[in-house]
Amino acid sequence: MFRYEEPTPEDRWYYFFQRAERILKEAEARKGQKPLNKPPRLQYISQHNFLKGAEGGEGGSESGKRTVRILSNIAYTEHPPCVVPFATLEKKFLDDLRLEIAHRGSYIILRAIVDPNNYVSVTTIAEDENGGVELVEIYNQDGRKSPASIMPEGQVFILKEPYLKTTSHGGPGIRVDHVSDIIFLDGEDERIPEKWRPRIRLLARRSLDWKDDGNRFYKEKQYFEAAQCYTKGLQVVEPGSASDIVLLLNRAQAYLELGYNEKALLDADKALSYEPLNQKALYRSALACYGEGDYESARARLVKLLKEFPENKNAKEKLLRTFRRLQEQRKGEYEFLKMRNEVKEWGDKRGKLDCAEYVGPVRIGDAGDKGRGLFATRDVKFGDLLLCSKAFNVCHKEVADARIEILFNFKARKGQAGTHSHLVRELIQVLYHNPKKAKEFYKLDSGDYQRVRGGMADGLSVVDSHLVMRIMLRNCFDCIRHSFFDDHLENLFKEKTEVEKMIAKTSPTGAVEGSGLWIMPSYINHSCWPNSARSFLGDLLIVRAARDIHEGEEITINYIEKLFSIQKRQQALYSGWGFNCKCTLCEIETAEQQEAQDKRQELVEKALKFETYLRQSVNKSNSGIAPMITLINGIEATYSKPEFVHPRVRLLSSTKILQEFLVRAERPADVFLLAKQALNGLGFKITTKGGKVVIERYGYMCYPVMHMFMHIITAGAAMGDLWTATLWRNAAVNVYEVLAGEKESFFDVFGRALLEAGAPFD
Repeated sequence: MFRYEEPTPEDRWYYFFQRAERILKEAEARKGQKPLNKPPRLQYISQHNFLKGAEGGEGGSESGKRTVRILSNIAYTEHPPCVVPFATLEKKFLDDLRLEIAHRGSYIILRAIVDPNNYVSVTTIAEDENGGVELVEIYNQDGRKSPASIMPEGQVFILKEPYLKTTSHGGPGIRVDHVSDIIFLDGEDERIPEKWRPRIRLLARRSLDWKDDGNRFYKEKQYFEAAQCYTKGLQVVEPGSASDIVLLLNRAQAYLELGYNEKALLDADKALSYEPLNQKALYRSALACYGEGDYESARARLVKLLKEFPENKNAKEKLLRTFRRLQEQRKGEYEFLKMRNEVKEWGDKRGKLDCAEYVGPVRIGDAGDKGRGLFATRDVKFGDLLLCSKAFNVCHKEVADARIEILFNFKARKGQAGTHSHLVRELIQVLYHNPKKAKEFYKLDSGDYQRVRGGMADGLSVVDSHLVMRIMLRNCFDCIRHSFFDDHLENLFKEKTEVEKMIAKTSPTGAVEGSGLWIMPSYINHSCWPNSARSFLGDLLIVRAARDIHEGEEITINYIEKLFSIQKRQQALYSGWGFNCKCTLCEIETAEQQEAQDKRQELVEKALKFETYLRQSVNKSNSGIAPMITLINGIEATYSKPEFVHPRVRLLSSTKILQEFLVRAERPADVFLLAKQALNGLGFKITTKGGKVVIERYGYMCYPVMHMFMHIITAGAAMGDLWTATLWRNAAVNVYEVLAGEKESFFDVFGRALLEAGAPFD
């Protein structure tokens, strides 16, 4: 999960934050008033054209394809979407609109008079029938469409219950947050005013003409346009005719390409209602079921297809894949190494693993004042697989077209850089086009947001963009494509790219993350000392037990992976998720003397300053060893309870620095001893029994634990104790499996370090 950061005057984006906040506060004071000093029509157009082609909008900066954009949180001016039929709305004009109000029970009809600009929104200038003009900002449209295809000059459209607001530039504009609040009209729609209709009426087109146009668009991979043409053809074709079936199947294929599986299934099933054994209809309906993760239905349809058409090679191959998915779904058995290699091949392309979701020995249940949570349905052991969840939607930062933006929440005075804004837009599109799939999403926590009733209007899904934002903010995860990089030592001191440097200067947190939403893991509650660990592999989120867990015990993960003090943890948790943590670790540290906490914080900050020595000469690093040992001993002295009761989490960053000093100084015996002490300090009890390293008590599990194991292995090998190195390596593989989600890639990640240290490899 991700957190926000409070802006400070030193931040580059602080000025923008203050300016936008001031404008919005002034706008609230003008609520209900008519906009004053509106520019004339020509000035609107000239300003729009002057900005045309600008990338990123105000406050943006860019490096190659990657852009950091500044976006104000739409939750600041939350208003629900229109949920009533269009026929019940009353027509209004631009002159009737007032600031900061959603005009309930009304609609306006407008025509775009310029080609659009593309910032965070698709922006155009539009006129009404009386000649009035206004800026229109359309948010949350499908990013795969070009702005010109969404709102070309001359496009006539209806806005239901329009919302007039003050923009971040200080002028008025109509903001369209909800995709269900805009209706795009084609040239034949009777709702288009007579004065805007084409003077020359086109001859009525046949369904065959629309099909040919659609096929041409499909060959050019313009799937939106193809689907639109097939829809036009279906409006004029005779139901149940051969042409009707062809158009249904062609549109189903276009929908499959767009990821609209529910719509594709409806079209394929309608074709099957006319021809129950239509080969293409059976296959495309199976693909739609497969795409939605309904592998039983996909299997049944493919079996029926192959019974009638046994030579269909595509169906045979898909059926084999379906059987593998069912095996994964039932047993949680995956080809992890093959999947990991596939993810590595994605590069800057979007990817989606072809695998099923596995729900292990867990269930959703009542977690008291925490709402709902995830609980173990039986006793599980350390390392057991609890969950492999497929993303509802995910936006990785590595993707070339990922829109990396700074997302602001003006109410909370917070900001976060990443793909979170991009994620919201994609979530909205998924929900809009897949209403059945949306039901599980809407069950997730949305805080105190007042939800509106009405799932459909005029036969289309109603999507509340502000509700989607709320659910995203409370349930999404910061994510990476895989939890451990290959050749970890090589990446440890890797120089930052220009994009990463630019993000470090621009981002509120100094970093940028990918983001995604997974339904089942969203029910897992937080603990600062969790009993499970989650990891990422492509669009798969893996959860394994980080210690033995009893039946009925709640499963927990750590929402905050940074090693914060109790005060910073509580602040971040309340800011991001609206709760105060009452886990065991927080209760222990809350009961501590403030003097001990302050002393610990002071020493940790001093120790972190020695990290600069790592970038200097070996002699300089050696001079840091003695003072670092003194600081670590001082930090240890601030703890009063045993390690297995109060793990020394705050010592990890200091220990990591000292380990690097000792490695550079070629002191393997000290590296070995320090790593074992660090594991003991985290609450682990590790012994050697029967020729094995046995973890008798599991402590605080986090990524630095893996580094401690590797230091013990490589230091043991450097001292010539290959037997000890081998025993600890075998234990390390099991720990790696918990932290990375799988153990097959252990040697890809740490193989070079083992070879260079002379440690046994296989």
